[in-house]
Amino acid sequence: MGTVPRYTYRRLTKLPSTADELRRHTVLNLPGMLHGLSFEHMVMRPGAAVPISVEDDTGIVVFTISGRGVMLLDGDRIEVSANDLVHIPAGVPYGLQTLGGTDWVYVVLQAPTE
Repeated sequence: MGTVPRYTYRRLTKLPSTADELRRHTVLNLPGMLHGLSFEHMVMRPGAAVPISVEDDTGIVVFTISGRGVMLLDGDRIEVSANDLVHIPAGVPYGLQTLGGTDWVYVVLQAPTE
């Protein structure tokens, strides 16, 4: 087995502006990191939305850094803003959309349920 780096650093150089680019964002999930843990830094432009989906084997934590968004969680509509933390257990349907005229910036942690 090769040497695992002690840390990983990524800088976003361009913010995503289309739905396709929104799906290509910073994702860190490297060998040697916590098993199965995925970290994502997301920037959603005003008017952007992610359709409702379900992660059957993965729990999700969403932490809003700035801006505002709406999370559709198991049929409920939850408005989130800076410093809000949301845990979405495996099997819970969820969708996301921006709220207001600014970018919604948040991080997502995903880990498999065991």
